[in-house]
Amino acid sequence: MKWIAIIAVSLAVVLYGLNALNRAEVGLEQREDGLYYKTGAETAFTGNGLVYHPNGEKAQEGKIEAGKQTGPWKIWHANGQLHWEGSYKDGKKEGAWTRFDEEGVKAKESTWEEGVEQIMFELKPVKPAESPAAPTEQKQNE
Repeated sequence: MKWIAIIAVSLAVVLYGLNALNRAEVGLEQREDGLYYKTGAETAFTGNGLVYHPNGEKAQEGKIEAGKQTGPWKIWHANGQLHWEGSYKDGKKEGAWTRFDEEGVKAKESTWEEGVEQIMFELKPVKPAESPAAPTEQKQNE
């Protein structure tokens, strides 16, 4: 009985590992018309857009309708930290987008309208010595 339990658990672990290695990824390509298509397909893709980094970490996730990105999207750094978060409308960035550095610290916020950046705020702190407006101390010789 003990051996049956060990074999069952081992089999479950192996099957789970094989499933993780063989993700149901959709091979997508962006063509000259700017739309996304399933590799080899004639019609533009509609469905979940999910891309992985070579190391297995998630790279991008969102929806694609009629070949265009739409709705909320997330993009991750290769280390698994969130890189960008925002929304697309008709294949163009729309509304608020936030960029994060590789440590997960919010670094930039911007507002987009029809794919054109309207307002941008750099949020990552700048050290006074690196700031172009930082006052410098100079000693005067008398």
